[in-house]
Amino acid sequence: MSHSIHHVPGRLRVRSNAFRCRPEEAREAQSRLASMEGVTQVRLNAHAGSITVNYDTDRLSKQTLLEAMKDLGCAPVAPRASHAAASKAGEMFGKALVGAIVNKAVERSAFKLVSVLM
Repeated sequence: MSHSIHHVPGRLRVRSNAFRCRPEEAREAQSRLASMEGVTQVRLNAHAGSITVNYDTDRLSKQTLLEAMKDLGCAPVAPRASHAAASKAGEMFGKALVGAIVNKAVERSAFKLVSVLM
């Protein structure tokens, strides 16, 4: 299940496929978050799979909201280590591809130079 978080002080948005798959639970989470002291507005967008919470930064923190979401079963999970490994693999593949292209270009240039000299 994929999750993403966007946060600026006073506004937290969590996007998750769970909001699309389990709309009843998402509406329950929306209702319970809205009842928290310090929360000024909660918007659920089931179509986009996101929930946005506007809150008073003097009364609530991002961490408190994320913990409440976790208790409600809609908190984001930490990115898996495989994401970092996939990113590293992609970087290595890109470097190898560029290296192969450069090698081929040099090889062709050398071949043409030798054929001109003969």
